[in-house]
Amino acid sequence: MTAYLLIGEAPGEGIAARIAEQYKDCPYVHFIAAFGEMLVGVFYFPEGRDWWIKLVADEPTLTLGLRRAAVYQTDRPSYPKSYTLRVPEEKSDIAPCGSRCMDCERFSTCSHCPATHHYLLDDQVG
Repeated sequence: MTAYLLIGEAPGEGIAARIAEQYKDCPYVHFIAAFGEMLVGVFYFPEGRDWWIKLVADEPTLTLGLRRAAVYQTDRPSYPKSYTLRVPEEKSDIAPCGSRCMDCERFSTCSHCPATHHYLLDDQVG
């Protein structure tokens, strides 16, 4: 797994807090919090499933509603060295963040959220 650090600036404190609350149950999130207008998150993604966090870096307004964002990655985190996705016992059609996989333009080429019924294993993607 690759670890990603997201540091973003929201248009206001309330927006940063709303984004942190919205993504707190994401299976890939290890830590997320608002610090005033700043949003800080630590994500772990398996190889090939990190397109979303890279899109946040390129299009922070489109993806999260942030003014700007910086994303840093490392293949060598000191702690935790590994990460187990936080998948709910009961899966849903809607991701914990509120996204609907079937409504996404990437649906046919994406593995989908592991917290949903739509989740695909690597050999089933694309």
